[in-house]
Amino acid sequence: MATIYGVPPSPYVRKTLLAHAVKGISVELKLTMPGSDEPEFRAASPFGKIPAYRLDDTTAFSDSSVIIAYLERTNSTNSLYPEDAADYAIALALEEYSDTKFSEVVSALYFQRIIGPMFFQHDTDQARVDDLLTNLIPAQLDYLEKTLGENSYFVGNSFSIADLSIGSHMLSLYHTKFDIDTIRWPAVAAFNDAFLARTEVKEQLAQELAVFGK
Repeated sequence: MATIYGVPPSPYVRKTLLAHAVKGISVELKLTMPGSDEPEFRAASPFGKIPAYRLDDTTAFSDSSVIIAYLERTNSTNSLYPEDAADYAIALALEEYSDTKFSEVVSALYFQRIIGPMFFQHDTDQARVDDLLTNLIPAQLDYLEKTLGENSYFVGNSFSIADLSIGSHMLSLYHTKFDIDTIRWPAVAAFNDAFLARTEVKEQLAQELAVFGK
Protein backbone atom coordinates (compact mmCIF):
# COMPACT_ATOMS: atom_id res chain seq x y z
CA MET A 1 0.00 0.00 0.00
CA ALA A 2 1.26 3.47 -0.88
CA THR A 3 1.88 6.12 1.76
CA ILE A 4 0.88 9.78 1.72
CA TYR A 5 2.92 12.13 3.90
CA GLY A 6 1.02 15.18 5.10
CA VAL A 7 -1.83 16.42 7.27
CA PRO A 8 -5.53 16.15 6.32
CA PRO A 9 -6.40 19.87 6.60
CA SER A 10 -3.81 20.81 3.97
CA PRO A 11 -5.80 21.54 0.78
CA TYR A 12 -3.27 19.65 -1.33
CA VAL A 13 -3.17 16.63 0.97
CA ARG A 14 -6.98 16.81 1.08
CA LYS A 15 -7.11 16.81 -2.71
CA THR A 16 -4.84 13.76 -2.87
CA LEU A 17 -6.75 11.82 -0.22
CA LEU A 18 -10.05 12.60 -1.94
CA ALA A 19 -8.68 11.39 -5.28
CA HIS A 20 -7.84 8.05 -3.68
CA ALA A 21 -11.31 7.86 -2.14
CA VAL A 22 -13.07 8.71 -5.40
CA LYS A 23 -11.11 6.00 -7.19
CA GLY A 24 -11.52 3.48 -4.36
CA ILE A 25 -7.79 3.14 -3.76
CA SER A 26 -6.56 2.43 -0.23
CA VAL A 27 -3.63 4.48 1.03
CA GLU A 28 -1.80 4.94 4.32
CA LEU A 29 -1.57 8.47 5.71
CA LYS A 30 1.57 9.24 7.69
CA LEU A 31 1.02 12.48 9.58
CA THR A 32 3.85 14.77 8.53
CA MET A 33 4.14 18.52 8.87
CA PRO A 34 5.54 20.56 5.98
CA GLY A 35 9.26 21.11 6.42
CA SER A 36 9.73 17.92 8.45
CA ASP A 37 13.27 16.53 8.39
CA GLU A 38 12.07 12.92 8.55
CA PRO A 39 14.37 11.11 6.07
CA GLU A 40 11.73 9.07 4.26
CA PHE A 41 9.61 12.18 3.76
CA ARG A 42 12.55 14.25 2.52
CA ALA A 43 13.50 11.52 0.08
CA ALA A 44 10.05 11.89 -1.45
CA SER A 45 9.85 15.67 -1.08
CA PRO A 46 13.32 17.26 -1.09
CA PHE A 47 11.95 20.75 -0.43
CA GLY A 48 9.69 19.63 2.41
CA LYS A 49 6.35 20.29 0.75
CA ILE A 50 3.24 18.18 1.33
CA PRO A 51 1.83 15.92 0.11
CA ALA A 52 4.61 13.48 -0.60
CA TYR A 53 3.97 9.95 -1.82
CA ARG A 54 5.87 6.70 -1.43
CA LEU A 55 5.13 3.60 -3.48
CA ASP A 56 7.93 1.39 -2.15
CA ASP A 57 11.53 1.51 -0.95
CA THR A 58 12.80 2.96 -4.20
CA THR A 59 9.97 5.06 -5.69
CA ALA A 60 8.70 8.26 -4.10
CA PHE A 61 7.64 11.69 -5.33
CA SER A 62 5.60 14.73 -4.34
CA ASP A 63 3.00 17.28 -5.54
CA SER A 64 -0.74 16.60 -5.53
CA SER A 65 -1.14 16.95 -9.30
CA VAL A 66 1.71 14.52 -9.95
CA ILE A 67 0.34 12.00 -7.47
CA ILE A 68 -3.15 12.10 -8.96
CA ALA A 69 -1.81 11.85 -12.50
CA TYR A 70 0.08 8.74 -11.39
CA LEU A 71 -3.11 7.29 -9.88
CA GLU A 72 -4.97 7.86 -13.12
CA ARG A 73 -2.24 6.21 -15.19
CA THR A 74 -2.30 3.11 -12.99
CA ASN A 75 -6.03 2.87 -12.22
CA SER A 76 -8.75 4.00 -14.62
CA THR A 77 -11.61 3.44 -12.17
CA ASN A 78 -13.78 6.56 -11.82
CA SER A 79 -11.53 8.52 -14.13
CA LEU A 80 -10.84 12.09 -13.06
CA TYR A 81 -9.62 13.21 -16.48
CA PRO A 82 -12.00 13.77 -19.44
CA GLU A 83 -11.50 11.62 -22.52
CA ASP A 84 -12.12 14.46 -24.96
CA ALA A 85 -8.83 16.24 -25.68
CA ALA A 86 -10.25 19.75 -25.40
CA ASP A 87 -12.09 18.94 -22.16
CA TYR A 88 -8.92 17.32 -20.84
CA ALA A 89 -6.96 20.51 -21.49
CA ILE A 90 -9.63 22.68 -19.86
CA ALA A 91 -9.76 20.42 -16.81
CA LEU A 92 -5.98 20.65 -16.41
CA ALA A 93 -6.12 24.43 -16.82
CA LEU A 94 -8.77 24.71 -14.11
CA GLU A 95 -6.78 22.44 -11.82
CA GLU A 96 -3.77 24.71 -12.32
CA TYR A 97 -5.90 27.82 -11.71
CA SER A 98 -7.36 26.28 -8.57
CA ASP A 99 -3.97 25.31 -7.16
CA THR A 100 -2.49 28.76 -7.86
CA LYS A 101 -4.73 31.81 -8.26
CA PHE A 102 -7.72 30.46 -6.32
CA SER A 103 -5.54 28.86 -3.67
CA GLU A 104 -3.65 32.12 -3.10
CA VAL A 105 -6.70 33.93 -1.77
CA VAL A 106 -8.54 31.02 -0.15
CA SER A 107 -5.45 29.74 1.66
CA ALA A 108 -4.68 33.27 2.84
CA LEU A 109 -8.05 33.47 4.61
CA TYR A 110 -7.68 29.89 5.85
CA PHE A 111 -4.33 30.81 7.39
CA GLN A 112 -5.56 34.06 8.91
CA ARG A 113 -8.65 32.55 10.50
CA ILE A 114 -7.75 28.93 11.21
CA ILE A 115 -4.25 27.60 10.59
CA GLY A 116 -2.21 30.58 11.81
CA PRO A 117 -3.94 31.11 15.16
CA MET A 118 -4.36 27.38 15.86
CA PHE A 119 -0.93 26.04 14.92
CA PHE A 120 1.50 28.96 14.64
CA GLN A 121 0.35 31.39 17.37
CA HIS A 122 -0.25 33.89 14.58
CA ASP A 123 -2.39 36.94 15.33
CA THR A 124 -5.10 37.49 12.73
CA ASP A 125 -4.46 40.50 10.50
CA GLN A 126 -7.97 41.95 10.29
CA ALA A 127 -7.10 44.37 7.50
CA ARG A 128 -5.85 41.44 5.42
CA VAL A 129 -9.00 39.46 6.22
CA ASP A 130 -11.23 42.38 5.24
CA ASP A 131 -9.46 42.71 1.89
CA LEU A 132 -9.80 38.99 1.25
CA LEU A 133 -13.49 38.99 2.15
CA THR A 134 -14.40 42.17 0.31
CA ASN A 135 -12.21 42.08 -2.78
CA LEU A 136 -9.91 39.16 -3.43
CA ILE A 137 -12.08 36.10 -2.82
CA PRO A 138 -15.25 37.57 -4.42
CA ALA A 139 -13.30 38.30 -7.60
CA GLN A 140 -12.33 34.63 -7.88
CA LEU A 141 -15.85 33.44 -7.09
CA ASP A 142 -17.12 35.73 -9.86
CA TYR A 143 -14.79 33.91 -12.24
CA LEU A 144 -15.93 30.49 -11.04
CA GLU A 145 -19.58 31.52 -11.33
CA LYS A 146 -19.04 32.60 -14.92
CA THR A 147 -17.11 29.42 -15.70
CA LEU A 148 -19.80 27.13 -14.26
CA GLY A 149 -22.72 28.92 -15.87
CA GLU A 150 -25.75 26.64 -15.62
CA ASN A 151 -23.68 23.47 -15.36
CA SER A 152 -23.24 21.16 -12.40
CA TYR A 153 -19.60 20.40 -13.23
CA PHE A 154 -16.77 22.63 -14.38
CA VAL A 155 -15.95 20.47 -17.41
CA GLY A 156 -18.38 18.27 -19.31
CA ASN A 157 -21.07 16.27 -17.58
CA SER A 158 -19.12 14.39 -14.94
CA PHE A 159 -16.92 14.92 -11.90
CA SER A 160 -13.34 15.64 -12.94
CA ILE A 161 -10.00 16.81 -11.60
CA ALA A 162 -11.26 20.38 -12.06
CA ASP A 163 -14.14 19.79 -9.64
CA LEU A 164 -11.94 17.88 -7.22
CA SER A 165 -9.31 20.59 -7.10
CA ILE A 166 -11.71 23.52 -6.84
CA GLY A 167 -13.85 21.67 -4.30
CA SER A 168 -10.80 20.88 -2.19
CA HIS A 169 -10.06 24.58 -1.83
CA MET A 170 -13.73 25.35 -1.26
CA LEU A 171 -13.49 23.08 1.77
CA SER A 172 -10.92 25.48 3.19
CA LEU A 173 -13.51 28.24 2.76
CA TYR A 174 -15.99 26.06 4.64
CA HIS A 175 -13.63 25.94 7.62
CA THR A 176 -13.30 29.74 7.60
CA LYS A 177 -17.11 30.18 7.79
CA PHE A 178 -17.06 32.16 4.54
CA ASP A 179 -20.64 32.81 3.43
CA ILE A 180 -21.18 31.99 -0.25
CA ASP A 181 -23.85 34.47 -1.34
CA THR A 182 -26.48 32.41 -3.18
CA ILE A 183 -27.75 35.51 -4.99
CA ARG A 184 -24.38 36.60 -6.35
CA TRP A 185 -22.94 33.09 -6.83
CA PRO A 186 -25.85 30.63 -7.21
CA ALA A 187 -23.92 28.15 -9.36
CA VAL A 188 -20.91 28.15 -7.05
CA ALA A 189 -23.16 27.71 -4.02
CA ALA A 190 -24.94 24.76 -5.67
CA PHE A 191 -21.61 23.21 -6.65
CA ASN A 192 -20.30 23.61 -3.11
CA ASP A 193 -23.42 22.02 -1.60
CA ALA A 194 -23.13 19.06 -3.98
CA PHE A 195 -19.43 18.68 -3.22
CA LEU A 196 -20.01 18.71 0.53
CA ALA A 197 -22.73 16.08 0.11
CA ARG A 198 -20.34 13.54 -1.45
CA THR A 199 -19.61 10.60 0.85
CA GLU A 200 -15.84 10.83 0.54
CA VAL A 201 -15.95 14.58 1.27
CA LYS A 202 -18.04 14.03 4.40
CA GLU A 203 -15.49 11.48 5.60
CA GLN A 204 -12.60 13.81 4.80
CA LEU A 205 -14.28 16.69 6.60
CA ALA A 206 -14.76 14.53 9.69
CA GLN A 207 -11.02 13.76 9.66
CA GLU A 208 -10.17 17.44 9.46
CA LEU A 209 -12.58 18.47 12.20
CA ALA A 210 -10.98 15.85 14.44
CA VAL A 211 -7.59 17.47 13.83
CA PHE A 212 -9.09 20.83 14.76
CA GLY A 213 -10.63 19.31 17.89
CA LYS A 214 -14.20 19.95 16.76
